[in-house]
Amino acid sequence: MFKRALFLGILSAILSSVGAFAYGKFYNENLFDFSMVIGPVSIISTCTFVSIFAAISFWFAEKVLMNWGEFVFNLLFALGSMASVITVLNFNFSPELLEQIHEVNGSDTEVFFPSYAIPMHFFPVLVWMTFKPLFYRNRS
Repeated sequence: MFKRALFLGILSAILSSVGAFAYGKFYNENLFDFSMVIGPVSIISTCTFVSIFAAISFWFAEKVLMNWGEFVFNLLFALGSMASVITVLNFNFSPELLEQIHEVNGSDTEVFFPSYAIPMHFFPVLVWMTFKPLFYRNRS
């Protein structure tokens, strides 16, 4: 069971990284460039960490909580993704970074940063929950 959870975590890591990277690239090229704040390495490493951590957490929840494991895991994963949005809303730019953003995008464009970063917080959970039924059939 651990191998299956880990494989789902790896697949989720790859697909959420690709999706978040593509979204970031599109946003940076067509709207406002925030690549100096969150670069490709940050996007890929965060999606990978979250997905692998989710795999281990899912396996552990299933092992310890048995029939309630999937529900508890899904609830915590979704709530964790929603709660992580607070980090974006509370993000403070350093004066140097703010100057660089204004230089690239124009003044007062930092207000669009949440629309860049917030959707990326949901890529791992969406990919996980989309592909999970392929790895774990319904028990009923």
